[in-house]
Amino acid sequence: MSIPLVAVYNRNMKIALEELYRILLGIILIMVAVLIIGTLFGLTKGSVNRQFSQAVETNQNDVIEESYFTGLGRIRAQTAAPKQATVLVTIIFPYNKQDIAFTEELSSHIPQFKEITIAYFASQSAECLKKLGESAIKDELLLRFNKQLRLGKIETLFFNDYLVID
Repeated sequence: MSIPLVAVYNRNMKIALEELYRILLGIILIMVAVLIIGTLFGLTKGSVNRQFSQAVETNQNDVIEESYFTGLGRIRAQTAAPKQATVLVTIIFPYNKQDIAFTEELSSHIPQFKEITIAYFASQSAECLKKLGESAIKDELLLRFNKQLRLGKIETLFFNDYLVID
């Protein structure tokens, strides 16, 4: 009695598929075990927390890289009556550009800062502005700008340009 060739082929194919299935299952189990062991090792050793705290310490020890915020550009405003004048002013101020959250807050407040500046100059006459002087004007604008901010404060304002044109 002879075994048909198709039956031998099917039996050999079945054995080969079972062996391939076992090999793939073994590889998958090894990968899952490595992932679990690596996760447990990382959590117990606190490597994530240690790396995070080292990054925070490194940022605190870095020298603050100061830059100047120039996003307001040149602002043109009209003074109050009786004799209106035009005020041209370019306001800049130092800030820590590594403080990304504060930088984003400053950028989001550009329209408000411009409105505050225009409203301030519109409420003052040209004569009053001349009497006050740049220092008092900067102090008042600084106070008004800082009322808008939540994540930090502007320390000082500078005028690159300041012209009162009668």
